[in-house]
Amino acid sequence: MIQVLSKLEVQHFIKRESNPNNHREFFIVLAEEGLAYQALIEESDEEFVEKHYTDIDLESLRNVIKTMKKVNESISKSLK
Repeated sequence: MIQVLSKLEVQHFIKRESNPNNHREFFIVLAEEGLAYQALIEESDEEFVEKHYTDIDLESLRNVIKTMKKVNESISKSLK
């Protein structure tokens, strides 16, 4: 895990910030590349939703969400 964090830090995806209340701890926050990647993902998500969900009525979307929640619950239970 530490190696992954170090690699992401070197690539400027994340940065470590000291916890002002406890200097032995630090927070991991997005750095320049991480923020740029986050913006790209959000833009892609918006484009996907606009392209694929605009023709689907709200009730159908609610049913999809309800079904996916049930699938997630089932998966979570099976992993315990």
